[in-house]
Amino acid sequence: MAGIIKLIFTAFSQSITSFLYLMIIMAVYMQIKRRVQLEETWLGFLRDTVINRLMNAMLYGMIAGLVTSSLIIVTGVALDLNTIIIIWPIALLLTLLNERYLCFSYAGGLLSLISIIFGWPEIDVSSVIAIIGVLHFSESILILLDGHRDALPVVMEHKRFKPIGAFVLGRLWPVPLIILANPSPSLPMAVGALAMPDWWPILSLHREGELILFPLAILLEYSGLAITAQPKERTRVTGLLLGAYSLLILSLGVLSVNHTWLKVIGAILMPFLHEVILHFSRSSQLGGTPLFGAPWRGLRVLEVLPDRLGSHMGLRSGDVLLNVNGKKINSEEMLKETLNNAPNYLWMDLNRGTKTVTTEYRNYRRDEDKLGVIFVPRKTSRLFLANEQHGLAYTLWKRLAQHKHAKEVSE
Repeated sequence: MAGIIKLIFTAFSQSITSFLYLMIIMAVYMQIKRRVQLEETWLGFLRDTVINRLMNAMLYGMIAGLVTSSLIIVTGVALDLNTIIIIWPIALLLTLLNERYLCFSYAGGLLSLISIIFGWPEIDVSSVIAIIGVLHFSESILILLDGHRDALPVVMEHKRFKPIGAFVLGRLWPVPLIILANPSPSLPMAVGALAMPDWWPILSLHREGELILFPLAILLEYSGLAITAQPKERTRVTGLLLGAYSLLILSLGVLSVNHTWLKVIGAILMPFLHEVILHFSRSSQLGGTPLFGAPWRGLRVLEVLPDRLGSHMGLRSGDVLLNVNGKKINSEEMLKETLNNAPNYLWMDLNRGTKTVTTEYRNYRRDEDKLGVIFVPRKTSRLFLANEQHGLAYTLWKRLAQHKHAKEVSE
């Protein structure tokens, strides 16, 4: 056991210093910079630095990578390098249709079906299904632990309600991994052949012969909207759904070793159920009842910024501010005027769920920064558009179709 643990950490150290992992970190850094620009556009300031966000993503990614790598090694799920080489370009080609197809569940399912039907390329379908299940289990853990962080408060248009408050969720994690692989001339001995103990493996999903540890790195991404629930509750539901999905796919991979029909089921369910989860997740938010609608009286709190007056007074996201020092508040202009004329003692009446809460603050200074609270406006022309990220091929096809339609109309 001590020898296996030593090999795992030795291989993991190679993974976090690999060129691929460093390239993925650079990609995450650039994506965080883009999201920081969006945050600055909406809020007018940054809640945290790019470096701090990158360090946080790397920390969670390393934890998830170590847990996932240990699970892969202990269970004995092995892949050929050739399989990895084939899956990557398929995934990249699928992103030409939609960016979400970068997920291996689509490329892995398609590759597995092609292999089952045509017998080429010759891959271990059971191992592909099982390892994709393991990777999604890692993603579900990351979403549960870290998916709600840095949720961006925005204002959106809703088909049944006035402008509503919402949160844009978006996280990226660079995940260093070690996988078990069958030695081949194209696969270098990253750590060396792995002499496994008698009790290993728990699952027999690898080909006979020696196996080696191979350092790898992947990029896991989560994005979504929190409209009908708080960001933490929203990511909890998504994480649990994805966790159940991952365990089902992993189970199919294990059980399909001796049953070809289960390989077919697993190859089909991988992309299909993943798409169902994404569709349910999006439609339940866009079509559900918003949690952050403007109330008929008072101001709805969308976000409370840390270490500001509002957080010191105990305001929470979802609260409805009713009165300040006994004066009714129905607009941000009324709030500003009341705070400008307030003495050094503040008290506020809040509607929190089914009860009314009163909070107070002593030694208030008029010249200090105001509440530090983002409210849901009753009217605004500044709206966030929740557009799906279509790929290059889809965008070009759409433009050609529009051009053809415009030409037909002109004729």
